[in-house]
Amino acid sequence: MSNAYQKFRILPVVILTLLTACTAIPENQQPGGLLLSDLIVIGQMEDLMQYYDSLRKQPPAELARVYDKVKQNFVQNKSEANRARLILLLILPNTPFRDVNSALYLLNEWPRDVKPVTGLQSFRNLLATLLAEQQRLSNSVDESALKLNELSIKLKEEQKRVETLQNQIEAIKSMEKNLILRGL
Repeated sequence: MSNAYQKFRILPVVILTLLTACTAIPENQQPGGLLLSDLIVIGQMEDLMQYYDSLRKQPPAELARVYDKVKQNFVQNKSEANRARLILLLILPNTPFRDVNSALYLLNEWPRDVKPVTGLQSFRNLLATLLAEQQRLSNSVDESALKLNELSIKLKEEQKRVETLQNQIEAIKSMEKNLILRGL
């Protein structure tokens, strides 16, 4: 690449850097445009994701103990952190305590009167929407399985009916042959 071309590519970056350096940063705002409250929420979200990842790696016996402890903590203190941990445990796949309905209930009962809406609240909304959709699809699959079972039963009944009719046709053909042979 030519030296002039490299300078041309760097020029927009330099201009943007100078422009952003000239802007004033509010007291409660960190470099990069994030509010201090946003950084706290990002930290909470990261903690929750790490917590969920650690849960997935634990053996079933340990998960049962963690679930009991987290449930007890939530009963004693209904903080956002305790609620979030309990929800994450309740949606954990392949566990005996998995309960999407309870998780949805806890999500829907999460206090919503906090203004402005934070990333943690947005995460709650996202999770509630995803779980509601998962529950709807699960119900749809269950209904389809019931219908499929009913159709399977009807198919078996029809197959028996067809077999009976085929046997009757064979019997009639056999009788006709016997009558024809007697008539000769």
